[in-house]
Amino acid sequence: MSNRNYNVFFNTHTISGIVISVALYIIFFAGAFALFKEEIQLWEEGKSISHTERKNINYDDILSSLDKNHELTGRDLHINFGEKSDHIFVNMTASKDTLASTKGKVPNYFYVDIKSKETKSYIEQYSLGEFLYRLHFFQQFPVIGIYLAGFVSLFFLFAIVTGVIVHWKKIIPKFYSFNPKAILKKVWTDAHTALGVIGLPFQFIFAITGTYFGLSILVLLPANFLYNGNQDKLLEDLRPERKNYEWVSTSNEEMPSFNSFVQKTADHWEDFHLTQAFIKNYGGVNMKYTIIGELKESNRFVGIGRLIFDPYTDKIEVEKNPNNLNYNEDTQRVLTRLHFGDYGGSFIKIIYFILSLITCFVIITGVLIWIEARNKKSMTIRQRLYTAKVGHIYLSICLSMLPVTALAFLFVKLTNGYYTDKQTSIYYFYFITWLIFIAFYRFKRDNYYTNKTSLLLGTILGFLIPISNGVITGNWVWKTYINHQFEILCIDLLWTFIALFSLLFYFKIKPTIKTKSAFSKAPIDYKNLKALKEEEALKNNTTPQNKTTINTNTQIPMKTKISLLWIFIAIGFIFHHIYGLATVFFNESVFIEGSTGETPFWAHQWRILMEGLALTFGLLTIEVSKKWYILTSFVWAIILGLFNVYHIITAVIYEASNISEILILLLLVIANVFLIKNINEWRKETIN
Repeated sequence: MSNRNYNVFFNTHTISGIVISVALYIIFFAGAFALFKEEIQLWEEGKSISHTERKNINYDDILSSLDKNHELTGRDLHINFGEKSDHIFVNMTASKDTLASTKGKVPNYFYVDIKSKETKSYIEQYSLGEFLYRLHFFQQFPVIGIYLAGFVSLFFLFAIVTGVIVHWKKIIPKFYSFNPKAILKKVWTDAHTALGVIGLPFQFIFAITGTYFGLSILVLLPANFLYNGNQDKLLEDLRPERKNYEWVSTSNEEMPSFNSFVQKTADHWEDFHLTQAFIKNYGGVNMKYTIIGELKESNRFVGIGRLIFDPYTDKIEVEKNPNNLNYNEDTQRVLTRLHFGDYGGSFIKIIYFILSLITCFVIITGVLIWIEARNKKSMTIRQRLYTAKVGHIYLSICLSMLPVTALAFLFVKLTNGYYTDKQTSIYYFYFITWLIFIAFYRFKRDNYYTNKTSLLLGTILGFLIPISNGVITGNWVWKTYINHQFEILCIDLLWTFIALFSLLFYFKIKPTIKTKSAFSKAPIDYKNLKALKEEEALKNNTTPQNKTTINTNTQIPMKTKISLLWIFIAIGFIFHHIYGLATVFFNESVFIEGSTGETPFWAHQWRILMEGLALTFGLLTIEVSKKWYILTSFVWAIILGLFNVYHIITAVIYEASNISEILILLLLVIANVFLIKNINEWRKETIN
């Protein structure tokens, strides 16, 4: 390979890797735990489960109970049988029957206990396992999260391919010549290459399948042209079990037993495991039962079977034999199995978990190589500061996930049954705790310290997780083993091994390793940055005063500009609320549904956070120049900027017709960018 081509691939590998490194680390770290999503939920609840076969559940009693509370006639029901818990998941559409009551026209999604028939909403049954699963593809960012994860996977694919090309000739030598006692850059490089090779097939599979799931909308675009834009027909061919049937009328016949059709489907093929079912047009003359399952993976890697019944005639209308492959359906199932590791039982999940954490290590070593390579005396102090800052931010975000996740496990165990809105409580705890860790490690400016303390906290908290489970629920490791509660036992053992390996790595990382770092050999004296910059300016024959003059592009003083921008943003928020009222005016309704005539407290909170704080910062900027204040305003400006970007995206998606509101939001984003830029310059001046 020519030097030019090598440099092109090397730079592509480096840039694509650095750009996605943090997002990719979050995906793999959260994804490692998401593999045990159901086990985490069962561990969190701490209840013994019956391990009831899905075909032996009394669905008729469940449907009868749901019919009394939710009026099922005319609805389409999707029932997910689950695998291990004593819950099934029911998603019901609004009734198609024009004579249905208001209750019947409300769609619902909830969990149903197979024994007590008790129902819980999604947020009531929300678990840490569900949170980590959703974090795995950034669903906490509405609409755009899944696409962001898809693009990260796509760039990850670039990084893998270019990485193999760049390291091709050195893969085997580096694999065998790994020496932890070498210089630090070589240690990271060899570890990055060696572990990258070990996890290469796994990483390639994840890159391909992750891109497919995250960017499936782009995958379907060519198919959409083939169907002349008929998306219903396209989805019907891809997922025939979801076919919709027009509502005709209510049937006068007795409701057929759903249990008998479940049993019939389960016995139709040998070693057939039920997974989900659909009831179309519940209680209607053209009602359909669709029951789906799979052959055990020991018999066939992919074997999806499906029976569609006319329940009134007991006739099978459609049969999909699991022993016969169907390209459209089975291809998607292959990708799902490869991505989530739901084949081979717990053994495969553990292998996936280990390989996910290895990939996290490969990502971190890639970042460390970049940091070490860019910290040279030949570079300017500004370049070295930028590299150090990126390293501190990246490592603080990534490495803090271990103690934060361990703390979250303790939190859900200690507060189980206390919060009704579990989703919100988990969101607040996880993200606020994570933000505190990130801020602390970022401004500590010591990657060695970040690594050591993250491992130490991960060790301590990891050991506390099985202990807390035993103390609070009585599910000690030996008891869960004796009682065959292997799902709960799995999580306790998982954290025990994580804690043990964290402790091992904690003792392996000696202070002597820190001395090998380029930042130890050529340290940055943060207390004397001004002197360093003056010295550098003299070498370049440019005085700091001349540099300031050159960079000055306005006659407005810095503090005045910042204050005006804060005030502009506050006024912008006020205009945004006024423009938002256009919908109320033109809908001829000035009384918001559910209002009582009094402004609720949450409305005051938003006003204080938006206009109130913006005006406060605008006022204080005129008089206060302390470092703590500048840093506080800088952080809040960034948070506000992220909120404004998110706000304009949601406005474009959901309120595209409200042009005036979108315009003011766009101006707010622009003002926010200028604000962050100017506060950052002000912050640098105070450091100097």
